[in-house]
Amino acid sequence: MSAFRGTGRAEGFDLAVALRRFVPISVLVLLLGASAIVAPGTLSFSALTGFVSDAAPLLILVIGSTMPILTGSIDLSVAGIASLTGVLVVQLAPIFGPWTCLVVLLIAIAFGALQGFAHAWLQIPSFITTLGTLSMLSGLSLLLSNATAQPLPDSDPFITLLSNTTFGIPNTGYAVIVVVALLALLMRYSRIGRDLFALGAGERTAVMSGVRTIRVRSFAFASSAGCAALAGLALVSVTEFSSPTLAGNLLLLSIVGVVLGGTAISGGVGGLWAGVIGGLITAWLRVATVLIGVAPTAQYIVFGIMALIAVGLTTDRGKIGVIK
Repeated sequence: MSAFRGTGRAEGFDLAVALRRFVPISVLVLLLGASAIVAPGTLSFSALTGFVSDAAPLLILVIGSTMPILTGSIDLSVAGIASLTGVLVVQLAPIFGPWTCLVVLLIAIAFGALQGFAHAWLQIPSFITTLGTLSMLSGLSLLLSNATAQPLPDSDPFITLLSNTTFGIPNTGYAVIVVVALLALLMRYSRIGRDLFALGAGERTAVMSGVRTIRVRSFAFASSAGCAALAGLALVSVTEFSSPTLAGNLLLLSIVGVVLGGTAISGGVGGLWAGVIGGLITAWLRVATVLIGVAPTAQYIVFGIMALIAVGLTTDRGKIGVIK
């Protein structure tokens, strides 16, 4: 099964599947076209490179959040991980020096795997599991940073790399491409990709087919946490300081990005390509709402409405049965 598309349905034309694949792309194209008409400068090279720098952290978060949602779970801890990442870089730099970012990424991946293991093994709903860890991570960020913003170490090579450009394009944009490519290869050429979709399409059937649910969920949450940590590093490479609440406003946007791309919140449908398209739509909507005069304080009203609509359209009620 392709890493970029998964439907869990029999082959043949399916109108719902076709709409799910092509409507998000059409929406993105329409958004770009409308923006070009309202403000032609938004599609200039300099404006687009600025957009890439601003959108890259959100795109990485959306791509990572797609993995648990494909299994029918959800990871609400990503914003907490991203914020804590910057704080840990400052706190651990005196100990690990130039290896600090790598250590923080490995810590995040291990934490995500443990979180997925706890969710699957203890049979605690992912919503509750990750909501609890979000609270813990947010509190730890405030505790370690004394609730204050802190400057980043000047000599960190990875953050310096992310903050630079190559051929005029921000390196954070290349980081998005690398993340998508690695996950796509892993999902395309290993069993884990098929198991993710199988688990999301129906857990009982997946178990009877030999899918190791604990291992698959641990991988999904480890991927999500690793992407969240990388998104945190991308954020601090732009701001040049860490803050315990730096990524707090990206949680809703990361979920909106997943469902706007066509990935079903109920699992089993969607993929990485859907996450990329949904992330781009969400990131560009932040630009479009400013262009049409929506105040930044009102943007989340728009995104909240869009989240409700997208979830309503993509949820497979036949699989879930009773919605409660």
